[in-house]
Amino acid sequence: MALQPTKTKLRLDGRWNLEELSEATKDYTQLYGFAYSLLPDLPLARQEEIDYIYGKFPWKGGYSTVNFFNQLFHKIPPRLRPEVARIQYASPGFIELSELLLVAVTVAGIVKAVCGSINTAHDTYRKIQKGSVDLELSKVNLAKEKLDLTQKQIAFCESSSKKLVEVFGITEAQELLIDQRVQRNPAMKLKILLSVFRRVEPLAKKQSEGKIEVTGKESDGI
Repeated sequence: MALQPTKTKLRLDGRWNLEELSEATKDYTQLYGFAYSLLPDLPLARQEEIDYIYGKFPWKGGYSTVNFFNQLFHKIPPRLRPEVARIQYASPGFIELSELLLVAVTVAGIVKAVCGSINTAHDTYRKIQKGSVDLELSKVNLAKEKLDLTQKQIAFCESSSKKLVEVFGITEAQELLIDQRVQRNPAMKLKILLSVFRRVEPLAKKQSEGKIEVTGKESDGI
């Protein structure tokens, strides 16, 4: 699979302050790293590095979440990471990026899917988060070689992950790749998907408000 950067656009509208822009671009960058990890046919060495990142964290707090996304992003070759080509601040405006189109399309698809059912998606997330607390999943060290999960915990993780996959519009092939990377660990899969939602939702809210559009489309050059 040939991986070449392409010019794409994030469309902007309305007024933005620096903090908003910083948060939006950080969420986009972290989603980009996640979407890159779902590409098929990456070089074997890259796949092994990504597999290691998926399995190395205990997922018992914020440390795991932050480092998971940061390390995924930094496994992307520098020339294939999103790079700003142009910014036009107007109404409407845009940020033109040089990035991998396949990855941008995946990010845009996830944001669009959540944006299309923003309230339902939020309610789904909150119910799953509450269930995770009730079942004390935060106390489970997911980096241990042998997990001690109850059948109730396993069933909850599997059904909850399925709901989030549907919320994101993730394809069957992409879900299979996630399953392979977490070595079919249902609790780890759920923790990762919940952390992905926390990065998608702010962008989806802004998109539903018309402040941003994550297009996943090639730039028209204008």
